[in-house]
Amino acid sequence: MYIDTSKQCYIGLDFSRHTIFNFIKMAFSRKFREHNRERKEAKVKGGKGGDKFQNGGTLVVTAGGHDVLLRWKQDRLDDHVPVETLLKTLDIENAVPEEAVAAQREMEQTVCKI
Repeated sequence: MYIDTSKQCYIGLDFSRHTIFNFIKMAFSRKFREHNRERKEAKVKGGKGGDKFQNGGTLVVTAGGHDVLLRWKQDRLDDHVPVETLLKTLDIENAVPEEAVAAQREMEQTVCKI
């Protein structure tokens, strides 16, 4: 994992930021309110740090960084690269039990959609 505190790679990869207007629009959406209520009921605390308007993505490269295997760009605040896509990119089969994949799907459809 590489953390780019100066955001130079972030800018070079053409990742984007939401505006305050996008964030406010999302915060007043029915979907956001429903997921926020579910999160609170499940007693899941959200992270308070970081840049709340920053979208990112996932970049998987070969050893040495010469070839890009996966470039996935986050479109919405609730986007995540699917586990299946990541495993397929890394040519990993049956590494994660189906129960874990199902649990991730359920989490993405409930708590992570905030």
